[in-house]
Amino acid sequence: MTESAGVVETAPDGTPPSAGSTVSLATQLCRFDDVLGAAAADRLLEEACHALLAEVREQGSGTEMLVPPSWRCADQTARFPVLAEVLARLSPMVMTMLGVSPLLGVAPHNVRVAFGFTMHNQLSRDPMGQPPPSRDSAGEGDERRISFLYHLHRRPRGFLGGQTRIYDTTIRDGHPQVAESFRDVQPDHDSLVFFPSDAWYQVRPVTCPSAKLLDSRFAFHGWLSAS
Repeated sequence: MTESAGVVETAPDGTPPSAGSTVSLATQLCRFDDVLGAAAADRLLEEACHALLAEVREQGSGTEMLVPPSWRCADQTARFPVLAEVLARLSPMVMTMLGVSPLLGVAPHNVRVAFGFTMHNQLSRDPMGQPPPSRDSAGEGDERRISFLYHLHRRPRGFLGGQTRIYDTTIRDGHPQVAESFRDVQPDHDSLVFFPSDAWYQVRPVTCPSAKLLDSRFAFHGWLSAS
């Protein structure tokens, strides 16, 4: 499923925007549900949680009953080849659907897949305590073109919130800025969303009543880039 192709604001007479005007670009998304299937997704979640819990304990940052509010395990691509294979298989279609193939300038088999594993157990609802919207791409020269989030969680879901807010872009005086408009993507189990790496996004507040690590919001977060 794709959503929101790019839109450029024009003058009432149809002429293109002039220098100094504002252009609005809607961020295009591509979402897949039931990516691995229930049984395979549950196994992947169990394996990923074991790896994350071992890392948390090794660094002395928490236990099952007292966990850090957020955690990220760095590059996990080699550890979870099943997911890497699915992402590689989907990449040519996703590149076409999001309209970024010409930007990559490489054949589909030369697209690199990389991802880490993230956990959010508590993420503040206080606007002052929330991280601001961010982008994965560092700009010109950054080979990351498409970002993705593969969501996993226990069933029934043990947390509240945790949507991924993906913002549109405003071009003002030639400079891209985060727009006020956005879409919230629900972190449904075994769901996968792709979006351009230069789009701004933000994880919304998370509340985990049990405070247990295994009831947290989990996601594999990564990129498709030129190898």
